[in-house]
Amino acid sequence: MQHLLLVDETFDLNFTQEYYLSIQINLDGFSFCIRDRLQNKYIYLFHKEVAGKPEFLVKKLSDMYAENEVLTADFKATSILCAYPDKTTLIPDGYFSDDHASENYELNRELKNGEIMHHQPVHSYNSVLQVAIPGRLKEFLQEKHPGIFIQNEFLSFLEHDHPKPTNDPLMLVQLYKSQVTICVVDDTIRFFNSFYYQNENDLLFYLLNVTKATEVEDFKLILNGVVNKRSAVYHRLRQYFKDVSIVERSSDVYYSYLFDQLPDARFVNLLNHGL
Repeated sequence: MQHLLLVDETFDLNFTQEYYLSIQINLDGFSFCIRDRLQNKYIYLFHKEVAGKPEFLVKKLSDMYAENEVLTADFKATSILCAYPDKTTLIPDGYFSDDHASENYELNRELKNGEIMHHQPVHSYNSVLQVAIPGRLKEFLQEKHPGIFIQNEFLSFLEHDHPKPTNDPLMLVQLYKSQVTICVVDDTIRFFNSFYYQNENDLLFYLLNVTKATEVEDFKLILNGVVNKRSAVYHRLRQYFKDVSIVERSSDVYYSYLFDQLPDARFVNLLNHGL
């Protein structure tokens, strides 16, 4: 999906102060949606693939902001989700400190020139998500949306589908086109990591090995991202796991009929986060 634009007939650029803007930046591109506060309804969705090297991302975003007057309008509130799976780690909060954040991060990941550390607490699980993001990207977003806090996309997924520890094990799988983030949780976070994959066999290999490593057999598997019930990935996993589902959009809000065109779950985090 290189480009997508869904605009409900009720959208009015003159009333953006009654709208909520939610932005998503991840491996599969740049997206944003708009929810009308008065109707409690999503009325706008934009997506565009952003391919190429990370250092050119800000230039491409700058061009999109210049071309789309909606992005520069005055909204009631704005939120931003950002995801860099291969740049993300999870550590117990007892081991985290601002003074040693970079050193802790570099035990597992490489911190490249121009990248800055960004972290978010996962309060329910006494952990901290650390992610390295391009410094120029953070500066650009804060310039365009002063005072904005950039939230990790996977944390939005976790908080929506498994906000509190329980005794029921759950495997959360966030799928991008070429990377996957896997998280196993119950009363604690048992596993968290990201991998590159090419097809459903690669994905199955990782999931089976995570199952073996965590010694958790009877769990619910929840898929998110570039997947639907017609996907080869979905049918392949159902051959090995008895409880497989795909995350759904929240039922606490209305959606324009145009959103019925969406092919998979890749925008669910964006839509659920904007509530």
